Amino acid sequence: MRKVLCIAVAPLWLLACSGSSTLSCPANSPPAGDFTLTLALQHTPDECLILRQADGGPAPADASIVPSPQSVTSTICAGNVNGGATLYLLVANSSFVRQSPLDSDGGFTFVTPTVKQAQTLCNCTADLNESITGTLLGAGDGGFTVIADAGLVPQPTQITGSVLQTLTPNPTDAGCLCNMPCAEHYTLTGTPNR
Repeated sequence: MRKVLCIAVAPLWLLACSGSSTLSCPANSPPAGDFTLTLALQHTPDECLILRQADGGPAPADASIVPSPQSVTSTICAGNVNGGATLYLLVANSSFVRQSPLDSDGGFTFVTPTVKQAQTLCNCTADLNESITGTLLGAGDGGFTVIADAGLVPQPTQITGSVLQTLTPNPTDAGCLCNMPCAEHYTLTGTPNR
């Protein structure tokens, strides 16, 4: 069983609580910039909340399972895959390389593979799914182009978007302290590390 305890401290990079901190772009996809990604939790009706303490006591005053905001270092890489512009997102301490087609206007959607039966801070296991949707900014009206051996032109100056994570409980795991199934919604901003 894979343990994912970072859900309470690092949602975007929850899938990588262990692993290398080296951010290396895939072959034939030069780096397009290093960014600090900041996530701000949005309180929604389906938010993952702690309903009670493990000892049966009442939920904490702030029942959210994640602090907000949170930041992490990342690298954006770009290349051409089968003739199409492709964007890669690498996050510090993550073993996942997220990949998305890149729209000419800078739009992207990363879908991270499901993590099955991850241990959560809800005192139970759950399947975790994550999608990141957003836009690279800084191209003006000209849009972005991926050029062989040069990468993304022009280099982005900012990232805006949203992150959605869903938790689906393991039906055989009793004792969950949270209101599962549930979701975490975040706004995402990325500022360049220069």
